[in-house]
Amino acid sequence: MYSLTSKFIEIEGKTAVTFGISCGTVSIDDVTTDRVEIMDLIDKCNRLELSPVHLFAVVEDFLNE
Repeated sequence: MYSLTSKFIEIEGKTAVTFGISCGTVSIDDVTTDRVEIMDLIDKCNRLELSPVHLFAVVEDFLNE
């Protein structure tokens, strides 16, 4: 099951929260700062039962949209 990851980062003196996606031992951090967009992606991955093998390709497509 896919889940949300988050962490605080600091860029040029400003703090922001970045969100990522993980499933088991596969995790991709800092995908976006938009929580709603990443939650939509996580819901889609869970609904379609995406194999973690394909997660990097799916995130790459998500970033290129």
